[in-house]
Amino acid sequence: MKIATTLIVLLSILTGINMYSSFTERDRLETALRLLDERINRAEGNVLNVSEYVGNTIIDFERMEHMLENNIASILNQLEKHEHEKVYIQLKEEPKPIEETEVPAVENTPEPTNIDESPSIERFYNPETEMFDIPNIETMPVSPVIVSCPRANNRLNKYISKLNIRRDYKFLVTYDIINDTITNVRFNNKVPSNLQGAVTKFINSFTRYGDVKDCQISIKVLEN
Repeated sequence: MKIATTLIVLLSILTGINMYSSFTERDRLETALRLLDERINRAEGNVLNVSEYVGNTIIDFERMEHMLENNIASILNQLEKHEHEKVYIQLKEEPKPIEETEVPAVENTPEPTNIDESPSIERFYNPETEMFDIPNIETMPVSPVIVSCPRANNRLNKYISKLNIRRDYKFLVTYDIINDTITNVRFNNKVPSNLQGAVTKFINSFTRYGDVKDCQISIKVLEN
C-alpha cells in the first residue's frame, strides 16, 4: 500500500514538473515570437522609409535633370540668336630684309663761274706827255675754271639701314654748296623727317669741288 502511494506521488511530481516545463517553454516561445514580430515590424518600417527616400530622391533627380535640359535649351537658343561681332586678327609681318640700292650718279650741268678774263695792266707815266701810257701787251687766253656738282656714291644704305620705312619713296633732292658746305637741301616730294636727315648726311658724304648751286640727285628708297 505504501509503495503504491509513493509511486502515485512520484508520478504526480513528474507530471507537475513536465507541465511546468511545458508552460515555461511555451512562455519563452511566445516571448521570442513577440520579439521577432516587433523586429519584423521595425524592419518593415525601415524598408518603407528607405523606399520613400529613394522615391523622393529619384523625383528630385528627375526634376534637376529637367531643369538642366531647360537651361541648356535656353542657352543654345540664345547662342543661335546672338550676332557675333567681327573679329579682325592682324598678323605680325616679318620684317623684310633691307635691299641694298645702288644710287646712280647724277650728272649735273655745271655752272661756270664768272671770271674776269681781262689781264692785269700796269700803266707807266710819260713825262713828255704828262700822261699814263699803256704798253702793248700780248694777251694770253685764260681757261675758265669749271666747278661741277659732286658725284654720288653708293653708300646710301649705310645711312638708312636703321630706319623703319613703311613704304617706297621716290624723290628728287636739290641742294647748294656754299663755302664747301652742303646747304639749302630741298625735296620735291613729301618725305619723313628721319629719312630727310639720313639723305642729308648721305649728301654730306660726297666729295666737293667748290661752290655750286642747284645740284640734284634722284633717290628711290624701298620699304623695309
